[in-house]
Amino acid sequence: MDTLIFGGLLATLIAMYRESSRAILLAAWWVVLLAVILLMAHHITSGLALTLSY
Repeated sequence: MDTLIFGGLLATLIAMYRESSRAILLAAWWVVLLAVILLMAHHITSGLALTLSY
């Protein structure tokens, strides 16, 4: 999980240094943020066994 997050942040940082367009930077930032939210939601619910089971 950490590797994906740091990889996304590194890609965003590289795009900043290459002076890419603002739209590309915002898109990369939102993709990383969405990945972090989804991974954290999965990590928290699986670690605490908060999933629904019947």
